[in-house]
Amino acid sequence: MAQSKSAESGQGPNSKVRNRGQLTPRRDPLTGLFEQDYLGQQVEKTLLRCRQGPLEATLALLQLEKFYEIRSWVGKSEASLLLSDIARLLEKSLPDKAVLCHCEHYEFAVLLLDECSLNARLITDRVKLAMQSTVSASIPPQLELKCGIGLAKLSRRIPSADVVFARARHDLGLGHHRGDIPALQIPAETALRRLRRALKENQLRLSFQAIACLKEDGLQHYEIRTSLAHGVVELPADVLFETAVQNAMGEAIDLWVIEQAFCVLRQNRRETLRLTVSLTQNSLVSPKFFHWLENRISHFGRVAEQLVFQISEIDVLIAQHHMDYFCHKLNPLNIRLCVSHFGCTADPFRYLPLLRAHAVKLDVSLLEKLRLNPMKIQQLKRTINQLHETGLRVIAAMIDDMSLLPLLWRSKVNFA
Repeated sequence: MAQSKSAESGQGPNSKVRNRGQLTPRRDPLTGLFEQDYLGQQVEKTLLRCRQGPLEATLALLQLEKFYEIRSWVGKSEASLLLSDIARLLEKSLPDKAVLCHCEHYEFAVLLLDECSLNARLITDRVKLAMQSTVSASIPPQLELKCGIGLAKLSRRIPSADVVFARARHDLGLGHHRGDIPALQIPAETALRRLRRALKENQLRLSFQAIACLKEDGLQHYEIRTSLAHGVVELPADVLFETAVQNAMGEAIDLWVIEQAFCVLRQNRRETLRLTVSLTQNSLVSPKFFHWLENRISHFGRVAEQLVFQISEIDVLIAQHHMDYFCHKLNPLNIRLCVSHFGCTADPFRYLPLLRAHAVKLDVSLLEKLRLNPMKIQQLKRTINQLHETGLRVIAAMIDDMSLLPLLWRSKVNFA
């Protein structure tokens, strides 16, 4: 198996020598690569370096799509050999200093540093093309190996490797939803200028995404989406909110959206209307958020009870020490709570006791390619049953294929 230059010196991810008297971590016997726990340790060390000074680092998650189907055609032994070949190809295709490991569920993860991090999308796209073109000759002609890619940048604000992996998995799911359309790359300073101008000149705009109830409850559910436009070039919502959070401006957007939601509810005067508002991490940790909210509720009255606040599981991980206070203050206001991106972390049920949530919105990674993987359908059903047992309702996010609705209904999903 090919060794990286850093490995030859005993410092790389695939080094076979002892380090400070300790044995190297476990290797996956099938691919020869280190397992995910080793990469998790390297990500933690890199996060520590990020807090000590500027450092470019990106975690890339590479998922082999349709591999379950390929395995059912070629057999377990041939699929294992193919997976081993893919691991060797990845080692040869990635830069020398890349830290590569084999994860579960036919996935690989790689940590890219410095210049490689700046070119992470270019590097991973080239690796994907090389892998697909090389491996296609080894599988039946009616099958096609595809590789999904999720990227997550490391920064000093990220508290743990769990959050980095969660962001990469969420980006992977969004990539499946986008298809082969690449994400729009906007320089951070450009995005920040647009955001500041939008807040100053009131250029934020709202749209309302219908939430379909798969078992009629007599209510009308909508999720409020926020975006902005500068001329004819629109700033995507994910860039908007990431820029806002990184520059402590997320709370200002949240307050504006909540104010607009109050106005919509008061103007419509429909008690059956429910509006979901997503909150940023900035609001979760703000000492001023609930003081403002309680003042506005005193002005708008009981329409606040028609609001649902939505927080991301990724933000729950980041702000978990603030969640007890947040839920304690939220509960008497009769505003319901939903956790979005549920399942993008390794053990999402671990964090549910921190919250007093009423519903969860499944991460798109749990819903992609469902028909191609019966095991994934069974896992989805087990997850939903476990959520229902705790009294939580379940929302399936970003559904753009109506033929999936019967499958979701049979799986006892509440909303889509």
